[in-house]
Amino acid sequence: MALTSRKKRPLDRSVPHLRDSRLIIIAAEGRETEKQYFDQFHDTRIQVKVMPTGEDNQSSPQHVIDRLNSYREEFQIGVGDELWLMIDVDRWKNLSEIAREALQRGYQLAISNPCFEVWLLSHYKEPPEFAPKCQFIEDDLKDVLGGSYNKSNLNLSQFSGRLDLAIELGKKKYANSTDRWPQNVGSYVYRVALSILGLVS
Repeated sequence: MALTSRKKRPLDRSVPHLRDSRLIIIAAEGRETEKQYFDQFHDTRIQVKVMPTGEDNQSSPQHVIDRLNSYREEFQIGVGDELWLMIDVDRWKNLSEIAREALQRGYQLAISNPCFEVWLLSHYKEPPEFAPKCQFIEDDLKDVLGGSYNKSNLNLSQFSGRLDLAIELGKKKYANSTDRWPQNVGSYVYRVALSILGLVS
Protein backbone atom coordinates (compact mmCIF):
# COMPACT_ATOMS: atom_id res chain seq x y z
CA MET A 1 0.00 0.00 0.00
CA ALA A 2 1.49 3.31 -1.06
CA LEU A 3 2.10 5.93 1.55
CA THR A 4 0.56 9.29 0.81
CA SER A 5 2.67 12.31 1.65
CA ARG A 6 1.00 15.29 3.20
CA LYS A 7 1.02 18.45 1.12
CA LYS A 8 3.17 21.16 2.61
CA ARG A 9 1.89 24.63 3.31
CA PRO A 10 3.81 27.07 1.07
CA LEU A 11 4.60 29.77 3.62
CA ASP A 12 7.85 31.63 3.12
CA ARG A 13 9.76 30.75 6.30
CA SER A 14 12.39 33.41 5.62
CA VAL A 15 9.98 36.21 6.54
CA PRO A 16 8.20 36.71 9.87
CA HIS A 17 4.72 35.23 9.95
CA LEU A 18 2.09 34.10 12.38
CA ARG A 19 1.07 30.47 12.66
CA ASP A 20 -2.31 31.22 11.08
CA SER A 21 -1.00 33.51 8.34
CA ARG A 22 -3.24 33.67 5.29
CA LEU A 23 -1.92 33.05 1.80
CA ILE A 24 -2.90 35.08 -1.22
CA ILE A 25 -1.72 33.30 -4.36
CA ILE A 26 -1.84 35.28 -7.60
CA ALA A 27 -1.28 33.71 -11.01
CA ALA A 28 -0.44 36.61 -13.31
CA GLU A 29 -0.25 37.05 -17.06
CA GLY A 30 2.76 39.37 -16.93
CA ARG A 31 6.37 38.33 -16.47
CA GLU A 32 7.55 41.08 -14.13
CA THR A 33 5.23 44.02 -13.46
CA GLU A 34 2.63 42.32 -11.26
CA LYS A 35 5.23 40.43 -9.22
CA GLN A 36 7.28 43.57 -8.60
CA TYR A 37 4.18 45.50 -7.57
CA PHE A 38 2.87 42.93 -5.08
CA ASP A 39 6.29 42.17 -3.60
CA GLN A 40 5.93 45.46 -1.71
CA PHE A 41 3.24 44.02 0.57
CA HIS A 42 4.69 42.60 3.77
CA ASP A 43 2.60 41.53 6.75
CA THR A 44 2.98 38.89 9.45
CA ARG A 45 -0.68 37.92 8.96
CA ILE A 46 -0.68 37.59 5.18
CA GLN A 47 1.80 36.30 2.65
CA VAL A 48 1.36 37.27 -0.98
CA LYS A 49 2.86 35.03 -3.65
CA VAL A 50 2.77 35.99 -7.32
CA MET A 51 3.35 33.37 -10.00
CA PRO A 52 4.31 35.33 -13.11
CA THR A 53 4.66 34.07 -16.65
CA GLY A 54 8.04 32.41 -16.98
CA GLU A 55 10.79 32.43 -19.56
CA ASP A 56 8.60 30.30 -21.83
CA ASN A 57 6.31 33.34 -22.34
CA GLN A 58 3.21 31.17 -21.93
CA SER A 59 0.94 34.02 -20.91
CA SER A 60 -2.43 33.00 -22.34
CA PRO A 61 -5.27 32.81 -19.79
CA GLN A 62 -5.29 29.02 -20.13
CA HIS A 63 -1.61 28.81 -19.19
CA VAL A 64 -2.16 31.21 -16.29
CA ILE A 65 -5.04 29.18 -14.85
CA ASP A 66 -3.08 25.95 -15.42
CA ARG A 67 -0.31 27.34 -13.17
CA LEU A 68 -2.89 28.06 -10.49
CA ASN A 69 -4.35 24.55 -10.83
CA SER A 70 -0.91 22.95 -10.51
CA TYR A 71 -0.10 25.06 -7.47
CA ARG A 72 -3.29 24.01 -5.71
CA GLU A 73 -2.56 20.35 -6.43
CA GLU A 74 0.99 20.58 -5.08
CA PHE A 75 0.45 22.60 -1.92
CA GLN A 76 -1.90 22.65 1.02
CA ILE A 77 -4.39 25.49 0.68
CA GLY A 78 -5.95 26.39 4.02
CA VAL A 79 -9.15 28.02 5.16
CA GLY A 80 -8.92 31.73 4.46
CA ASP A 81 -6.32 31.33 1.72
CA GLU A 82 -7.21 32.86 -1.64
CA LEU A 83 -6.22 32.02 -5.20
CA TRP A 84 -6.51 34.82 -7.74
CA LEU A 85 -6.41 34.83 -11.52
CA MET A 86 -4.86 38.12 -12.70
CA ILE A 87 -5.14 38.54 -16.46
CA ASP A 88 -5.85 41.23 -19.03
CA VAL A 89 -8.69 41.63 -21.50
CA ASP A 90 -6.64 43.12 -24.32
CA ARG A 91 -5.61 40.11 -26.43
CA TRP A 92 -7.65 37.09 -25.48
CA LYS A 93 -10.75 35.62 -27.11
CA ASN A 94 -11.43 32.76 -24.67
CA LEU A 95 -11.74 34.98 -21.62
CA SER A 96 -15.31 33.94 -20.89
CA GLU A 97 -14.39 30.24 -20.75
CA ILE A 98 -11.40 30.87 -18.48
CA ALA A 99 -13.38 33.12 -16.14
CA ARG A 100 -16.09 30.46 -15.86
CA GLU A 101 -13.54 27.75 -15.08
CA ALA A 102 -11.83 29.95 -12.49
CA LEU A 103 -15.07 30.66 -10.64
CA GLN A 104 -16.06 26.99 -10.75
CA ARG A 105 -12.75 26.12 -9.10
CA GLY A 106 -13.25 28.74 -6.39
CA TYR A 107 -10.66 31.18 -7.70
CA GLN A 108 -11.19 34.91 -7.62
CA LEU A 109 -10.86 37.20 -10.61
CA ALA A 110 -8.68 40.31 -10.84
CA ILE A 111 -9.07 41.13 -14.51
CA SER A 112 -8.00 44.45 -16.03
CA ASN A 113 -9.33 46.04 -19.21
CA PRO A 114 -7.27 46.43 -21.29
CA CYS A 115 -4.22 45.77 -19.09
CA PHE A 116 -2.65 45.86 -15.60
CA GLU A 117 -1.38 49.39 -16.19
CA VAL A 118 -4.95 50.64 -15.64
CA TRP A 119 -4.49 49.69 -11.99
CA LEU A 120 -1.18 51.54 -11.80
CA LEU A 121 -2.71 54.63 -13.42
CA SER A 122 -5.47 54.54 -10.80
CA HIS A 123 -2.86 55.43 -8.18
CA TYR A 124 -2.82 58.91 -9.75
CA LYS A 125 -6.18 59.51 -11.40
CA GLU A 126 -9.33 57.96 -12.75
CA PRO A 127 -8.48 56.11 -15.97
CA PRO A 128 -10.14 57.23 -19.21
CA GLU A 129 -13.46 55.63 -20.09
CA PHE A 130 -12.14 54.21 -23.37
CA ALA A 131 -8.71 53.05 -24.59
CA PRO A 132 -8.56 50.71 -27.60
CA LYS A 133 -5.06 49.47 -26.74
CA CYS A 134 -2.89 49.20 -23.66
CA GLN A 135 -0.39 51.59 -25.26
CA PHE A 136 -2.82 54.46 -24.63
CA ILE A 137 -2.87 53.61 -20.93
CA GLU A 138 0.91 53.22 -20.78
CA ASP A 139 1.36 56.63 -22.43
CA ASP A 140 -1.04 58.18 -19.91
CA LEU A 141 0.81 56.47 -17.06
CA LYS A 142 4.13 57.73 -18.38
CA ASP A 143 2.77 61.28 -18.36
CA VAL A 144 1.61 61.17 -14.73
CA LEU A 145 4.93 59.61 -13.69
CA GLY A 146 6.90 62.46 -15.20
CA GLY A 147 7.88 60.80 -18.47
CA SER A 148 9.26 57.51 -17.19
CA TYR A 149 7.61 54.10 -16.95
CA ASN A 150 9.46 50.81 -17.19
CA LYS A 151 7.26 47.74 -16.75
CA SER A 152 10.33 45.54 -16.33
CA ASN A 153 11.70 47.65 -13.48
CA LEU A 154 8.94 49.36 -11.52
CA ASN A 155 9.87 52.28 -9.32
CA LEU A 156 7.66 51.36 -6.37
CA SER A 157 8.21 54.72 -4.70
CA GLN A 158 6.04 56.20 -7.46
CA PHE A 159 3.07 54.22 -6.15
CA SER A 160 3.65 54.09 -2.40
CA GLY A 161 1.26 56.25 -0.44
CA ARG A 162 -1.23 56.26 -3.31
CA LEU A 163 -2.95 52.92 -2.76
CA ASP A 164 -5.97 54.47 -1.05
CA LEU A 165 -6.83 56.50 -4.15
CA ALA A 166 -6.57 53.46 -6.44
CA ILE A 167 -8.80 51.42 -4.14
CA GLU A 168 -11.38 54.19 -3.82
CA LEU A 169 -11.57 54.66 -7.59
CA GLY A 170 -12.05 50.91 -8.04
CA LYS A 171 -14.74 50.68 -5.38
CA LYS A 172 -16.55 53.72 -6.71
CA LYS A 173 -16.78 52.21 -10.17
CA TYR A 174 -17.18 48.49 -9.51
CA ALA A 175 -18.32 47.80 -5.96
CA ASN A 176 -21.79 46.76 -7.18
CA SER A 177 -20.74 45.24 -10.50
CA THR A 178 -21.76 41.68 -11.29
CA ASP A 179 -19.62 41.53 -14.43
CA ARG A 180 -16.71 39.10 -14.33
CA TRP A 181 -14.40 41.81 -15.67
CA PRO A 182 -14.66 45.55 -16.45
CA GLN A 183 -16.56 46.12 -19.66
CA ASN A 184 -14.80 49.44 -20.33
CA VAL A 185 -11.40 50.64 -19.17
CA GLY A 186 -10.93 49.55 -15.57
CA SER A 187 -9.40 47.02 -13.20
CA TYR A 188 -10.60 44.60 -10.54
CA VAL A 189 -7.12 44.47 -8.99
CA TYR A 190 -8.41 46.75 -6.23
CA ARG A 191 -10.24 43.69 -4.87
CA VAL A 192 -6.92 41.91 -4.27
CA ALA A 193 -5.59 45.02 -2.51
CA LEU A 194 -8.66 45.13 -0.26
CA SER A 195 -8.14 41.49 0.67
CA ILE A 196 -4.44 42.00 1.42
CA LEU A 197 -5.31 44.90 3.69
CA GLY A 198 -7.94 42.81 5.44
CA LEU A 199 -10.76 45.11 4.43
CA VAL A 200 -12.84 42.30 2.92
CA SER A 201 -13.26 38.71 4.00
